[in-house]
Amino acid sequence: MGENEMDAIFEQINKLNKPVSDSETTPVSSTNSALGDMLNGVSVEIQRILDENKLTQEDLCKMTGMSQSNISKILNGKVVPRLDTLQKIAASTNTKLVVSFEKIGGDE
Repeated sequence: MGENEMDAIFEQINKLNKPVSDSETTPVSSTNSALGDMLNGVSVEIQRILDENKLTQEDLCKMTGMSQSNISKILNGKVVPRLDTLQKIAASTNTKLVVSFEKIGGDE
């Protein structure tokens, strides 16, 4: 591969848009209702843990090292938290992260 071809490839790479979201989350598209339902469940569980332990978002920020805005976005279902983010929250709140798959619909 020639130098001009390499330069062209690097120029194309540099023109790519980089994501602007927080590194621990991905923005949610409003088009996927199943994802929205799942996020609502995650938010409800995190809020339940906070309520049971009388913790605030600020407390969770201090415990996890995450920003308050990121925690707020997770709790409001605005972003999809990465699994390692959920694990960080679980470890900080002395809980266990459990991921499961459940059958949808009737018996087959």
